[in-house]
Amino acid sequence: MRPTMGMWVWGERVLSPDGMTAFADAHGIDTLFVYVSPAGAKALLDGKASAVAAVRAMREGSRRVYAVAGEPDWSHGGDSMPEHAALLVRLAMATPLFDGLHFDVEPNALSEWGAPNSRPALIAGTEKFYAMLRASAPGVVIDAAVNPVFATLPSGSRTFLEALILHVNSVSIMAYRTSIARSLDWAAPAVTQVAAAKRSWRLGVLVDANPNEPGTSWFGTPREKFLSAMQSLDSLIATRFPNSHYAGLTIEGYDGLALIYAN
Repeated sequence: MRPTMGMWVWGERVLSPDGMTAFADAHGIDTLFVYVSPAGAKALLDGKASAVAAVRAMREGSRRVYAVAGEPDWSHGGDSMPEHAALLVRLAMATPLFDGLHFDVEPNALSEWGAPNSRPALIAGTEKFYAMLRASAPGVVIDAAVNPVFATLPSGSRTFLEALILHVNSVSIMAYRTSIARSLDWAAPAVTQVAAAKRSWRLGVLVDANPNEPGTSWFGTPREKFLSAMQSLDSLIATRFPNSHYAGLTIEGYDGLALIYAN
């Protein structure tokens, strides 16, 4: 039995579909997190036939498809939704094309994250973004990509992660490590907090090239070795975190996974 797998998909595949959907069919990918650019969102809102057909093809069978966006500077906490995020909310509210929205807002990617005096404002700004998002999209399924470190940082009487997950239905925990034991140890505090909130979660697995951070990516791993490792990872998650609302692995991303499966 292979693990349940989702996959992040970047690029302009709503407007310029390629072989990604056929790849997902061939390899049993059950959930797609598909980047939707502002141009792609506008095309779908306008009912452009080719864009709508591309998304419908992604959803064939029982596969779930989430529209994806996110920028680190969305954590600055503006008083209105970023235009790109607002377009995806409109898309989710006005059409049945997607099963939900997924946002990848990484305040930890900003240079000011490293300054202790700046970090609390970024944490508060990220929480504000998700609160506005939830208020603007009641009833919409929302998934958030989260760094495991969010489970260790304070935000009032909670952790940053505990505050963030009040506004979402599920999270994707980006505990990127090629050591399975290290990945699970790093993810464990986040899993505990997400499970306590009764939210579902996926574990992110990096397969795109990441030469600046050795030991984080499975990029270039031979196919059979990778599949065996993912089966082991999935089994260990089920053993270590039973009844935790675990929903499977999510691979980052399509291009790196296609290279692995071509080996």
